[in-house]
Amino acid sequence: MKRSILCATAAALIALPGVSLAEFNYTHVDISLVDIEFDVGPVSVDGDGFAVSGAFTVADSFFVGGSYHDADFDFSIDGEITRIFGGYFHPIRDDLDFIATFGFIDAEVGIGPFSAGDDGLTLGGGVRVALADSVELDAMIEYIDLDRGSSDTGAVVRGRYYFADTIAVSGQIDLGKDIETFRIGVRFEF
Repeated sequence: MKRSILCATAAALIALPGVSLAEFNYTHVDISLVDIEFDVGPVSVDGDGFAVSGAFTVADSFFVGGSYHDADFDFSIDGEITRIFGGYFHPIRDDLDFIATFGFIDAEVGIGPFSAGDDGLTLGGGVRVALADSVELDAMIEYIDLDRGSSDTGAVVRGRYYFADTIAVSGQIDLGKDIETFRIGVRFEF
């Protein structure tokens, strides 16, 4: 059902008139509502929360950024994920960039007075494409390697509809082996 809602929202946004994108901008702040679904063996846990992320360009083809996710799960479980990352982008043509990222991830889970955490590294690669004058799509493959946990390779798809030059409605789907994350929010570019 959540996928249907995201698809319907994306279709409605594409149908609205928007603004023309001159070039990609890698300096931004995103604020999103998040829905997370964990399915590990016989255990299935759902959570809702928020995410704040941002990045800024530090050189012609490089950017740095970070993100923070906070979610409340079933069974009174709380979770937080913090990421710090750097990235490289290379224009392939006017409406298409190659993107590569490398970062650090820290995950914390708590239930009552008990908590546990893990950290590790992330590596990603993919493309950013302008599908229409006001619609962008990112498609990436991301590898996550946690120190005490397992590793996972998943797909990340992000879409944005710009209703102003520097403001967009955004959506994101992360599909991993054991976790699915859905986000919808707003992006502000600078």
